[in-house]
Amino acid sequence: MNTTTDGLRFRQGLILFVLVCALAVIDTATPLAAPLASELPETTPVPIGKEQVVTGEVVMIEGNVQVVKDPSNEKTDAYLIIDHLYVAQITGDTPTDFHVNEQTRMDEDIQVGDKVEVLAAQNGEALSIKKTE
Repeated sequence: MNTTTDGLRFRQGLILFVLVCALAVIDTATPLAAPLASELPETTPVPIGKEQVVTGEVVMIEGNVQVVKDPSNEKTDAYLIIDHLYVAQITGDTPTDFHVNEQTRMDEDIQVGDKVEVLAAQNGEALSIKKTE
């Protein structure tokens, strides 16, 4: 038996073994990769620990008024649909702007001057708003 041929076969086997192991590692790591930003849904859930809680006073509300008319007795009601809520933690401090949408859980009748606690995502989206007093 030729030792050169045995050494060559050993090296070929070793190279093949390393390649198979590398492919196995790459194949198992692929499903764990994060999706591309273009593949994420429009509203991505906020990861745990990425929220902030702000407590302060509502200093300004921006939104649209929706008028609803009851056809049976022709009574009309006006509702404020809040788009942005500005909360100042200290009087005179620059207020923090929170975006409010249909997923925001909030107490009814939030008005300027109310003391509130806002749980918000890092992007400024209000997840919940509740009165503190």
